[in-house]
This record gives sequence, structure tokens and C-alpha cells, in this order.
Amino acid sequence: MELQWPLILFTTLLAWAAGLFAAQCVWALRGKGARAQMPALITSAVLLVVGGIAVFFHLEHWERIFNGFGHMTSGITQELIAIVVLAVVMVVYFVYLRRGGDEAKVPTWLSIVGIVVAAILVIVMGHSYMMASLPAWNSLLQIASLLGAACGFGPATMALICAVRDESSDLDAKANLIGQAVNVVLVVAYLIAMQATAGSYTAVEFWFDPTSPTMDITPDGSTAPFSGASLAWAVVAIVAAVAGLGSALAGRAKGDWKVWGAVGAACVLVSALALRAVFYMTGVSIYPFF
Repeated sequence: MELQWPLILFTTLLAWAAGLFAAQCVWALRGKGARAQMPALITSAVLLVVGGIAVFFHLEHWERIFNGFGHMTSGITQELIAIVVLAVVMVVYFVYLRRGGDEAKVPTWLSIVGIVVAAILVIVMGHSYMMASLPAWNSLLQIASLLGAACGFGPATMALICAVRDESSDLDAKANLIGQAVNVVLVVAYLIAMQATAGSYTAVEFWFDPTSPTMDITPDGSTAPFSGASLAWAVVAIVAAVAGLGSALAGRAKGDWKVWGAVGAACVLVSALALRAVFYMTGVSIYPFF
């Protein structure tokens, strides 16, 4: 399957937006980064909007996307609902930040709701791509990989914003180490899961298309997901994720999150984009009829 860059950007940017919003909620729970709260909220909102706009470029007739919103079982509808709910929570969060003034305090319940809703958005977004006809996609690790990206994006970006606002704290290092480590584990786990789906194609024993009698059931190489370009993308995904973990270690050692927070976020971005590229390259259907 060819790379669908609008959808790759959509999933990556929404994971970034959700991860950053959840991270600032964690900082709020710990009473850290007061001056960084508003810039972080604005950044996450911008990422959410840009990611939402990106999905429209996937369609030749973007206005037809509204035809899918009338079906509650549609992945598009579920994603829209999750995005709207997160946007509403962001608005409520914004109101409390404005009321809190320089202290930028928000209620504990709101921070917890923000973390939960952000996670739900990523889960719903990942779930919309799960389908039995695409073994490489039909995995809970596919959803987990998006959550891993959010875990990497959020703390790195929040640490960067805190450093810019002179609000650095010990939470920066702890959250980044945990988030980047989680991302590495889930990137590797999902790549292994995708490679394991190669055997799934052997389940179809007979195939004959009278209009194309010599055509294979799947394109050449589909039974070995990691070969050629897909292998290169897989290597990039792993290397970038590990580099992100390295940036967290460097940030903890040097305490300079203006540099290492930015490096960490950039590494997660490269890793997430590369992983989604592999995702589309291995997205070959085993069902001859739709």
C-alpha cells in the first residue's frame, strides 16, 4: 500500500497534541510548570487543529467526509467525537488557567479528566485502523505504538516549554525517561508484531481471478513485510526512538531541556513518522473480495 502522508501526519500530530496535553496535566497535578501551562495548552491546541486539517487532504472530495459522520460505528465519527471532547476539555482547562492568574492552577479532577480524555483520543484513533483484512494493522500493539509516541512527545515538549519559561524541575527528567523508554519498547514491539503477520498470508490456500489469472493474491514481497524500503523505515523508527531515549538521559545529565527537550521531540517525530510508513507498507489485504 502506498504511503498516505495526510493520514500519517494526522495520527502523528494528534498523538503529539494528546501527549502534550496529558503531560501538562501531569505537571499541573505535581504543581510544576505554572508559567508553562498556557503556552503548552496553545501548542497542543494548534497541533490538534493542524492534525485535524491534515486528514482532509487524504480525500479527493474532502466534503464527502461529512457523509460518514452519520454512522456511529464509523471510525471517522468516533475520531471526531473524541477530538471534540478533548477540545471541550481544553477550553475548560483554558478557563481555569485564566482564572488562576499567575499561579495557573487547575482542579485535580480536571487534570485527571484531561489525561484520560487524551488517552481515549489516541486509543479511538488507533482503533479506527484495526480491521481483520489487514493483519499488520489488526493489533492492539498498533494502538499502543500511538500511545507510546504520545508518551514520548508529551514530556519532551513540556520540558522544552518549561525550560523556555524558566520553569524547569526534577519532573522534566523523570517524565522524559519514562516516556521515551515506553516509546522505544512499544515501537520495537509493534515492529515485531508486524513482522510476525507475514505468516497470516498463508491462510488463503486458493486464489483465481478470471480477469487476471496470473495475478498473485498479494503484491510481491507482502509476505515478508521488512524488505527493501520498509526495512529502511523500520530501522529509522528504532534508531530515532532510541535516540529519543538518549536525549532524555542527556537532558537529565546536563539539565539543558531547551536543547534536549527539542531533540527528544524531534526524535519521537521521526520515529513516529517512520513507524507509520512501515504501517502503510505492510498494510496489504489478505481478502480478495471487499
